[in-house]
Amino acid sequence: MDQERHAQLHATFPTVFGRNLIAELPNIVNPPFAVATMPELWPMFKDHFEGADCKPLLIDSVKVEDLEKLSAAHDVRAVIGLGGGMAMDAAKYLAWRRNLPLFHVPTALTNNAAFGQRSGIRVGSKVLYRGFAPPQAVYIDYDVIQNAPLKFNLSGICDVLCFHTGVLDWKYAHAQGKCEPKWAYDEELAAMSMAHVDRLLAGMDDVKAMNERGIRLLVSGLQWGTSYHNAGWNPRHIEGVDHFLFYKLEAMTGIKFLHGEPVCLGVVAGSLMHQSRADEMLAAIAGAGLDIRPAAMGLDWDQVAEALAGLPAFVREQGLWYGIAHEFEAGPEFVEELRTKVEGAY
Repeated sequence: MDQERHAQLHATFPTVFGRNLIAELPNIVNPPFAVATMPELWPMFKDHFEGADCKPLLIDSVKVEDLEKLSAAHDVRAVIGLGGGMAMDAAKYLAWRRNLPLFHVPTALTNNAAFGQRSGIRVGSKVLYRGFAPPQAVYIDYDVIQNAPLKFNLSGICDVLCFHTGVLDWKYAHAQGKCEPKWAYDEELAAMSMAHVDRLLAGMDDVKAMNERGIRLLVSGLQWGTSYHNAGWNPRHIEGVDHFLFYKLEAMTGIKFLHGEPVCLGVVAGSLMHQSRADEMLAAIAGAGLDIRPAAMGLDWDQVAEALAGLPAFVREQGLWYGIAHEFEAGPEFVEELRTKVEGAY
């Protein structure tokens, strides 16, 4: 593997690991600043900002119209994203629209939003990625992460395991002669993604324990999840059918899911479609303790079956990159096999 190329692709903004990191932010962030966070999180962290010239922005939506109102309403000099993916996406959007310095403090490793430059926003039923706001730094506070509900941290494994199904979709598109010319199949890049999957699987005990090694291992994978930028905005080695099923379920039901649950279900379903390591992916997910049974997400198997059946039409309507979701017909036998495997794992 070309180590120089790997280093270039893995290059990201400074990521700082330590303890008591939030307390230092009022000393370095230019006031007045905004703290984009979740309503349930602000009472837990507001004491760190006592006496600082800051405005808490309590985020409950990443709809583009709500983010536009947010950016127009607040005159600040910097913004901190404190929380999960929704807080990070709102902070990035505000920083982009107002050209502000940005700092990220994830309170759980739920997804890779803290390490991405673009905001995942909702425009109607579509999930779109817009803007460009690289943070000055991402602060990973061991105590904060370790005190988060475990399932929120375990959710983050989805944004690493999805490299497996993303690469499978890329290979599938290449074999069908349907890769986008700008994203021609790259075996070396695909191998780099798969190396992150294998490292995570090998270290799953540490991830489940959320010890310092496990946190650093998961963060490394989440960082690689944003290498699409350094790869020329190429997402093919990062995600595919795994996230497409999540988008379909969200559009169909309107449920605000914990990111890792539907995406990990998509990893297992996509691996089964490709007939590649589905049992291994499911064993790792269930063994870690992340519950991807539909009932755990407020769904039933009829809804999952409906989403899978409608996936080919959905990915075409949404203009998503070509993969097995465009062609695979998930009939009753496939759904029953998926259901038997998933329910039997818990």
